[in-house]
Amino acid sequence: MTVKWREMEHLSPDMDLDMLVLALNRLGIDHKIAREDGGTRLWVTDTANPDTVIDILGRVRGMSKANSRELAAKPPTGIIVRTYLMRLPVTIITLVLGVLGTALVSVMPDLIPAVTFQNFTIANGQDITFEPLRKAFARGEWWRLVTPAFLHFGVFHIVFNSLWLWEFGRRIELLVGSGAYLVLVSALTIGANVGQYLWSGPGLFGGLSGVVYGLLGYIWIRGRRIPDPLLLLPKAILPLMLVWLLVCLLGIVDMVIRGGVANGAHVSGLVIGMIFGAFGGRKRNIET
Repeated sequence: MTVKWREMEHLSPDMDLDMLVLALNRLGIDHKIAREDGGTRLWVTDTANPDTVIDILGRVRGMSKANSRELAAKPPTGIIVRTYLMRLPVTIITLVLGVLGTALVSVMPDLIPAVTFQNFTIANGQDITFEPLRKAFARGEWWRLVTPAFLHFGVFHIVFNSLWLWEFGRRIELLVGSGAYLVLVSALTIGANVGQYLWSGPGLFGGLSGVVYGLLGYIWIRGRRIPDPLLLLPKAILPLMLVWLLVCLLGIVDMVIRGGVANGAHVSGLVIGMIFGAFGGRKRNIET
């Protein structure tokens, strides 16, 4: 179906575009935001109710001005934190759980077997024996499908994953909303953990890198199908991440990093994210 677009208005420089996109998406209003020499313009389909769009613009404009006044009158830290908590709860909770998982590995190592994909025991300080997965599931320990993603083995591990999770995750959560984003993150977490187990068999693994690659795959494919300002990454990021994945698959990184790399989680996450990106949103034929 061919869709015609209607230009609504030029957006002021102080307009909170993230808030505007979130509001339009939640009401199911198809839109595009074009940055041109003359400024930033908002377009909506001819099926959208102009009065509704004007009302949203007025509300977002008012909230943007209120935020600006509040920022000028109060210390910004508390306001920023509160704003992020309201808009990005899933991304922030995921980051916090990753930090807690890192702390658990460092401070309470005796609890690690309770949250790894498989329970295990260590004899003589070095001989590790993994319990069959079916026994844990028979006890109802289904959390093991999720919790390994939050275990990080070192500061570099958690910092690397957290930075990419913030870069990718906040874009997607603002675009699709926290509910849909939670479904995506849950699928990526479980899929990456199961994928790593199927790839390498019994083993000790953890980290959010499988989720990170899944978010990248989602942005890559959905961004090509349905371009959106929120999904515009710096051009170097995608090739950089894919080259890093290839280097890991070739075993080069395993020679310098103790414990190796969870390639199964990376590949599984990337594929699952690409699948979600292929079916997320609605692609339209556009006529301007």
